[in-house]
Amino acid sequence: MPKPQSEDELVGLAKYLPIVGIFIGAILALVLALCLWLHFNSLATALVILVAWICITGSIHLDGWMDAADGIFSHRSKERMLEIMRDSRVGNFGAIAGILLILTKYVSLLSLHSFWIWTALLAIPAWARWLEVFVIAVYPYARAEGMGKIWHATTSISDILLAAIAPLLFTLLISFVFKAPAVFLVIPLTVLPGIAMSYYIYRILDGQTGDTYGASVEFAEVCGLLFLSQTIH
Repeated sequence: MPKPQSEDELVGLAKYLPIVGIFIGAILALVLALCLWLHFNSLATALVILVAWICITGSIHLDGWMDAADGIFSHRSKERMLEIMRDSRVGNFGAIAGILLILTKYVSLLSLHSFWIWTALLAIPAWARWLEVFVIAVYPYARAEGMGKIWHATTSISDILLAAIAPLLFTLLISFVFKAPAVFLVIPLTVLPGIAMSYYIYRILDGQTGDTYGASVEFAEVCGLLFLSQTIH
């Protein structure tokens, strides 16, 4: 995908993020199918899926997660937190948060079995990005300027509902294919922790930034994987 040349090219695009998530999920499912075809063991399969997941997104959300951790856990003033988050260098908190997130995703992928790993890979990326639309629309932007500001300015509350259509239909399709209505568990297990985290960030920063948008996606994904792996046996 060509890199946008100006902020104008980002106008109104936030509501399509769940569709991007559907494509990401489809690619991850293909990676899983390839691993099974090559008879990879579960350890190698989880690793390949995780590496593919990071590479597909260009680590953009992981970068936001680490930057947000550096800023928020610095326990400085709001202004200083925002300055730290803008710094491209990764600090101790960011490195620790990144390692813990990757390890949690890996262990969660190992714990999923049967059709549940297919469900997780297909549905979680889409719902994590619906959560991102929610965060973009609901909370104010914490900076006077920034690439994420145009997303907030051109995303309305109605876009939250519009953005939910594609992942809902996709989850319904997954439920039909696997004949398991329980796949709808993915929605609350992914979305609710993301909403809680976004509110926590809002209380600290009085808003959101591009980094916290990415952090919300990562947190929603890892919670969806972790809670689903521990709920389904």
